[in-house]
Amino acid sequence: MKTLVRHLTPLAFVSIVMTAPVFSADIFKTDKQFAAKQYKLAKQGYTEAAKVGNPHAYYQLATMYQKGLGVEKDTLNALIYMSMAADYPLEKAQTTFSSMMAPFNDDQKTTIYQVLKEHKQKAGKAIIQEQYFPVIKTENLADKVTFNGELAIDGKFFSEEYEDALLEFDEGSFTNDDGDLEEGDSLTLIMSAPKLPFLILDHDIASDGSKRNLIDIQKMGSTLTIKDEYALFPTPIPMFKDQPVEFVHRAYMGAATYSKFTMVHENEAMYENIIRSAKRLKSGTSLSDQYQYAMALQSFTWLTQEEGEVDKRLLALSKQGHPLAMFEHGLKLYREQNDIPKAIEWISLAASYGLANAEYRLGKLLTTSPWVTYDEKKALFWFESAVKKGHIPATLKTIELNLTANDKSLHDQDRAEVLLDRIAAAQTNNPEYFYLLALSHKNRENRDYTQVITNLEKAIFMAQIKNWDTEEWQDLLAKLTQGSVTIVE
Repeated sequence: MKTLVRHLTPLAFVSIVMTAPVFSADIFKTDKQFAAKQYKLAKQGYTEAAKVGNPHAYYQLATMYQKGLGVEKDTLNALIYMSMAADYPLEKAQTTFSSMMAPFNDDQKTTIYQVLKEHKQKAGKAIIQEQYFPVIKTENLADKVTFNGELAIDGKFFSEEYEDALLEFDEGSFTNDDGDLEEGDSLTLIMSAPKLPFLILDHDIASDGSKRNLIDIQKMGSTLTIKDEYALFPTPIPMFKDQPVEFVHRAYMGAATYSKFTMVHENEAMYENIIRSAKRLKSGTSLSDQYQYAMALQSFTWLTQEEGEVDKRLLALSKQGHPLAMFEHGLKLYREQNDIPKAIEWISLAASYGLANAEYRLGKLLTTSPWVTYDEKKALFWFESAVKKGHIPATLKTIELNLTANDKSLHDQDRAEVLLDRIAAAQTNNPEYFYLLALSHKNRENRDYTQVITNLEKAIFMAQIKNWDTEEWQDLLAKLTQGSVTIVE
């Protein structure tokens, strides 16, 4: 045992303690490198993810040290990393750690546990949680977000353009919320092209009830028209303790609103394909198959299922280490306002895997959730990681914090300008982009107030079309165009 302790390699774990990292973990990419025996690259990727407490990264690093894959065999470091993984709800890590400890006698176990304790005091779960993840406002947990007094709003949207195609069939209710299908897991294989566009999306509900930052979850066909129409209709304002707040919502439109009867009537081939594929996925043994089956049950609520089956399946998959399931399960709990601490825990875990949507959502929770302590620095950390993966809404929030954060140490005019240029081509219809562009011109060294006013006026005009509350922007415009400032064409 003394030999084991003497061979502890401190540097292997010191790398977890950090000050201001540039985080951009991508477990999916790193797992591919590991499978290809590119162990040096894999170790770098896992170490990056371990910095924010990713249990899969801990598990893989433990495996590498235990087997000597790309590193010198080191039993104690293997135990340290596996112990760290076992602190999270990852079933295989807890089982593996127990089996790794079994050969040691009681005295050896006592020594090992003391070493583990010392490491966790420096870089354990509690330290990482405090540095990067949300702090729950426990005093607010008893209160709920409401919409005109209700705890939820309808998830289905019926477009006027396609209204006639829905006929009179509307039996069955599409009330289940979820189904993130990124990183290769998709329901596309079980669908044939619908006669209507098929669209499931997530979006933020702003404190004025307007719909912002629409993110496609699953789509087929031409969805631009129906999405634009949906964005024009505000929802009831989310209220928390009689104050407007932001919230998140999932919407179903077009063929995604079909009941079983409408599906059979409108597209029998698609219905039969869904049934066949659902049976195949249900019997599948891989985590991917089981995840897609859970998503199928959630997206097509008319499929035969037990009450609460989607929740049970997502939770089971989450405990087995499936990051998409973690995010879906957490987001569903959050939207339905069931066990907010658990919801935030699962979303946080999904973010630690490098899922861009989870990173974005975690950043939003840190700046808008009534159940979370406001923290711009932590939010920017997660937004920036999502930016590196090309996430547009996260890019907009990064720009906003770079320009307007209450914490002036986060201001970065140059970074904001670079990001504004990067996404310009994709933001021609987004009022928020032109508002931020106006602010960037206002803060530039060589100020061009013509650009400030032009872009601010454009932002206000576009936002009013979308039924956004523009009072704050109009107040800014009034201040800029009155008094000592003269605008010259």
